[in-house]
Amino acid sequence: MKIRILAKLAFAAALCYSLTGCQPTFQCGSWVFTGTPTGNAFPLNDTFTFDPSNCGQSCAGSQDVMIQMTWVYDETTHTNLYASDQPQGARSTPNGWSIDRVDGAAHGYYGLQNNGTFYSGWNTPGGPGTPTTLIDEPGGWPANTYFYAVDVAVCYDSRTCNNKILGYYFWSYILNSSDVGQKFITAPAWKDLDSEFQAALTAWNNWAPTSGTEYDGTGTFSHAIAFPAMSDL
Repeated sequence: MKIRILAKLAFAAALCYSLTGCQPTFQCGSWVFTGTPTGNAFPLNDTFTFDPSNCGQSCAGSQDVMIQMTWVYDETTHTNLYASDQPQGARSTPNGWSIDRVDGAAHGYYGLQNNGTFYSGWNTPGGPGTPTTLIDEPGGWPANTYFYAVDVAVCYDSRTCNNKILGYYFWSYILNSSDVGQKFITAPAWKDLDSEFQAALTAWNNWAPTSGTEYDGTGTFSHAIAFPAMSDL
């Protein structure tokens, strides 16, 4: 019952944003989202361009990347669903949100491989005035599933702005009773999702020391790597 209520609350929040405009999260740049569901899958690009002057900052020489958290809900069984690498939501918040990653990746930064490089097919890093793009294609979920994601742009490598959050973006799609995807809300995120993101970072950090060996084909770690403390720029 609790999960079903949470699903309705999440739906209501999305509806609130689309109709009336909820209180926005911090943004220090602009987003461009493109993507169209194809069958069960949703191929997409989510691009953020950091403009530090809008926030009274410079952040010269910074590298900007993405972190993604997801929330997946099965309306048929009234339960959250999780990726195969985290059975029973081992690194999820009480509300079912979790940091997304490729299986075997020790880092939670989207597209960061164990050899320390970002795979361009998942996340191309950017910087002030230069876009960073997250590339995703969720699919394989059952019929009657809600798929929500929040992409968070962060300064990953900066002399003055390291570990600062630059902006938040919400995107989603719904699989109907025929298991065909339909685009739902895609817009800059609203308040409370930033708090949920902090909870997802904490859940990842609690899980990371216990994850066991992480191997993604490029390198091996004895366990996942915890995130540093992060806050809005």
